[in-house]
Amino acid sequence: MEVAILFVVIIGLLLIGVPIAVSLGLASTLFLLVLSDTSLASIAQTMFQAMAGHYTLLAIPFFILASSFMSTGGVAQRIIRFSIAIVGHFHGGLAIAGVLACMMFAALSGSSPATVVAIGGIVIGAMRQVGYTKDFAAGVICNAGTLGILIPPSIVMVVYASATDVSVGRMFLAGVIPGLLAGTMLMVAIYLTARFRNMPKGEWLGWEEMFDAILEAGWGLFLIVIILVGIYGGIFTPTEAAAVASVYAFLVAVFIYRDMGPLKGRGWMRESEAGAGLLGFRVVGFSLVTLLLYCGIAAMTEISFSSAIMAAIGFFAVALIFGQVMARAAAIGQARRVAVIGFVLLGVLPLIYLLTQIWSSDTLRLSTQILGTLLGSIIMLLPPAVFIFAMEKGANAMVSAGGEYFDSILTGTRAVIRGNFENILAAPLALLDKDTRATLFEAGKLTITLMFIIANALILKHVLTGEQVPQHIAGAMLNYGFGPVVFLIIVNVILLIGGQFMEPSGLIVIVAPLVFPIAMDLGIDPIHLGIIMVVNMEIGMITPPVGLNLFVTSGVAGMPMMRVVKAALPWLGILFIFLIIITYVPVISTWLPTEFMGPETVIR
Repeated sequence: MEVAILFVVIIGLLLIGVPIAVSLGLASTLFLLVLSDTSLASIAQTMFQAMAGHYTLLAIPFFILASSFMSTGGVAQRIIRFSIAIVGHFHGGLAIAGVLACMMFAALSGSSPATVVAIGGIVIGAMRQVGYTKDFAAGVICNAGTLGILIPPSIVMVVYASATDVSVGRMFLAGVIPGLLAGTMLMVAIYLTARFRNMPKGEWLGWEEMFDAILEAGWGLFLIVIILVGIYGGIFTPTEAAAVASVYAFLVAVFIYRDMGPLKGRGWMRESEAGAGLLGFRVVGFSLVTLLLYCGIAAMTEISFSSAIMAAIGFFAVALIFGQVMARAAAIGQARRVAVIGFVLLGVLPLIYLLTQIWSSDTLRLSTQILGTLLGSIIMLLPPAVFIFAMEKGANAMVSAGGEYFDSILTGTRAVIRGNFENILAAPLALLDKDTRATLFEAGKLTITLMFIIANALILKHVLTGEQVPQHIAGAMLNYGFGPVVFLIIVNVILLIGGQFMEPSGLIVIVAPLVFPIAMDLGIDPIHLGIIMVVNMEIGMITPPVGLNLFVTSGVAGMPMMRVVKAALPWLGILFIFLIIITYVPVISTWLPTEFMGPETVIR
């Protein structure tokens, strides 16, 4: 009876317009003061202990900060260019590229609203220019933006892991296949719609544009590698990964891309050097990056620094020779043929060797070998392809400008040294720059808002746990003979309704501790349950009246709220189908974490 009064008070406060966080905290505090023997001092202690016991939540402000730097630092533009180069030539190509860009930016930000702002702010306007309706563009981006909380790293996954004490690493891995599946379903639906309605399609821009776009976006996308390899390679914890990600995002935005900070708008090469010196700049630049990468690997492993330096010197020698060969080939119009031969020697042959090693292993299962084949293909082919075709472009630019290879090397070396010297001089000013301060301020505001909601939700969680509400609900459900199928239907309904009125993180903190013990009693995998909850939160973010993505899309597209709701509605059906698949096909969520980290061990 007392708990019913608590929820009546919460709903009443929400109906009169009290913010969600205040409603949760105020109602829970009044309950503890009036209907229990708790003192006001003990409530403060309860709130402190609730936050202090969830150190994983420290990852949230760092992921938010990394997302803010990536959003401000022009990474979104480069990702969109890369996406258009890959899929822009299909029917509905720009819309499909928008979804693909949302998927990639989601892997950097962990936030749905940030994804909509960063990608939608560019793609919606571009789609209008080539003939798409504003409603179609807004509906696609509003739905695709929800992938920001499903594709790892995800802030909502961190909150779930903290609320239920499951592994953040497992949650991140579990979100990979569902995230790719959801994005693919949206892209297929867009393609079929575009073919049916004869929507615009772009032109194939060529392999050179694709690899050039990868090179441009590579610094931003490398953040995904840092986070995932760092966590699953045992180099650092998810919280430490978030901190590293925020620092890396700051360095890339300010010193590499130079889209913000004291060096904003200042390129690494002067206009007079860009033609004849591009090949030399890429030879020296790739070599310097390789040196830093090898030294970083040496610092985190047992490899000696001398070995790393020797390997980097070897790469520089190969790059120097290959640049000379490419320059001579460009002079006689044979640069593409040399590039293809170089790709075979530096990419395809090492790949064949790697795949032979994977498949010859007797200790690996077939599924692991297949996954290793796919990952090995990407890892082994992409870097040499980017390097080789970047060198081809540099060689062609040098020949067009009438330059010589030795002069290009000198010009490129001078540009690299000058650029790094500028970075060193600008470093003390970077933290005080107005762009940096504005980014920190916005990230701080978002962090405070989110953590305030979570803190008040933790007070409500404390009340419900103290009143043994999860145990009573579990007992009632088991007495009525409800099995896993019915239980998951009930969970979905609760989350879909709650998601219409509450911010995802706060709802997760409240509902997860309630349903988690019941799921354990029914034999439902906790990681599978977490992904189901995250997918429900996706849908909640695009359903009125409190769907956050609806408000963000409305602002970005300059459309009334109800018009955005109507635009998003057709694509919402795809997410409902996806929810049903995820709910009743648990292997989609559990296969990858089980393969990489072994079976889940649950301590009741």
